[in-house]
Amino acid sequence: MVMRYLDCHASLGMHGPTDARVPWKREALLADMQHTGIHGALVYHWLAREYDPGYGNRVLMDEIAGHERLFACWVLLPHHTGEMPPGAEVVAQMQARGVRAARMFPRRHRYRFDEAVCGELFAALEAARLPLLLDVGIYGEDHQVTFEEVDRLCAQHPGLPVILLKARWESTRDVVALMQRHANTYVEFSSFQIHYGPEFMREKIGAERLLLGTQWPFKSPGAARSFVDYCELDTGDRAKVAGGNLARLLKLDALPAAYPEEDQGLILHKAKRGLPIDHIPVIDPHTHVLHDGLMGAGAYVAMPYGDAEHMIRRNRRLGIDRFCCSSWIGIWIDCRRGNELIHDLTQRYPDDLIGYATIDPKKSDDVAADVHLCHDVYGFPGLKPYNPRVGLPYNSPLYDLWYEKGNEIGSFVKLHQTAIGDHFLDEIADISTRYPNMNYLLAHSAWTWGIARERADFARHRPNVYLDLTFTSVLHGVVEFFVEEGLADKVLFCTDAPMRDPIPQFGWVAYSRISEEDKAKILGGNALRVLEHAGVEVEALRRRYGLVASSQ
Repeated sequence: MVMRYLDCHASLGMHGPTDARVPWKREALLADMQHTGIHGALVYHWLAREYDPGYGNRVLMDEIAGHERLFACWVLLPHHTGEMPPGAEVVAQMQARGVRAARMFPRRHRYRFDEAVCGELFAALEAARLPLLLDVGIYGEDHQVTFEEVDRLCAQHPGLPVILLKARWESTRDVVALMQRHANTYVEFSSFQIHYGPEFMREKIGAERLLLGTQWPFKSPGAARSFVDYCELDTGDRAKVAGGNLARLLKLDALPAAYPEEDQGLILHKAKRGLPIDHIPVIDPHTHVLHDGLMGAGAYVAMPYGDAEHMIRRNRRLGIDRFCCSSWIGIWIDCRRGNELIHDLTQRYPDDLIGYATIDPKKSDDVAADVHLCHDVYGFPGLKPYNPRVGLPYNSPLYDLWYEKGNEIGSFVKLHQTAIGDHFLDEIADISTRYPNMNYLLAHSAWTWGIARERADFARHRPNVYLDLTFTSVLHGVVEFFVEEGLADKVLFCTDAPMRDPIPQFGWVAYSRISEEDKAKILGGNALRVLEHAGVEVEALRRRYGLVASSQ
């Protein structure tokens, strides 16, 4: 079967206030497509979003002319102000120019997304069966339409293909309900990184309405491709998600040509084939877990197959040897039950799971007893204080007794920032100085470019501070940035599973343009050193991969 990867979610053009490292030129997109092995992309132009749709659409046609791998997507407006022709006329122009799809930004362009304002345009797109792409994210500019608006649109225009962009894993319940109601809906996975995402959505709606989307240039295209290559869909369904479904929607007469083979290193060679990375240690120091059989944390989000058995099964596909885990119930509401669950799982899966302790000093009857139970009895090497739910600064004196124990045994501490603009780094500077025998793992250090730059400078001057990559943003180019900043020994591959599936987080690293040596450090070598310092038995891993003992 011919496998072609087609991206439904890419753009060209300058983006305004973004980081200097964010690419925007056609040549950069084409180079990334070749590096990743994505054969074609549906693209729109940022001038059409941020300046004028008609002008931006014309620029797009000029920029992609003669490039058979790039397919045009026009940004449209309702016609009432004369900025754009009526629906039937603009659709005729699109068809004459070979434009394959449309996007609309009603929040950004300030108009009502309903029949009164847009009905004529909806009807024209429906008659031509031209797909309409809509941002249904839940934050800021990513939120252009509501699920209620899409629901009404799909009911009123059942022949109009509607592609949901930027849906996030937090929206799983809404996405599934909407797609089960309307057979004309499709979804891409660039932000929809739910645990077992392709498999879960195939089970709920079938594989025919699932699409590969990268959100280039903001997100790693390798993260998106890996989600297809490593999932458990059969070859036929993977081919549909990779590009077959989009080719059908865009009415492509022929698929883009394959790329010539090139040597990109063993890790990427295996990643492109969906093979486990089994020649180096791969360790995930940031996960959570649910009780057996649960499919989510009902008061928060769906997390399909979020128990330990399914997490380990997912890890096997990637080649993840060990994962460090705090229970969801422990960080969210009940530390005691959480610690009991992690202890049970470390006994059941001793070769896979390493435990984090969760303690809330404000609610504990006896912090000393909790510390003793978690670290002397259960033997957890990790500490997981969690400010977003506990509400204590990380350098609160209420934590001192716990940190003293962690410092004694050389623990590692996973720390989550509470909000942009807080005193997070000041707090970490304090405790990492007062308790120097612990290693501090700063969660979500690649969340945004601002955070990445701030933390790179912070970690550079502190030998016991490490940077955890994981976040839904999978920022394109940030792994390379950290390495260029001299931090290859301080960066950790992490997944946050089962909130997110581990596959996109893995692809983020595997497809980065760094050396094999640095990929090996980030995927497991650095974490191995942290675990060894905490007294975790890693000699078996070292022997398996022929690694010399660490000097730490």
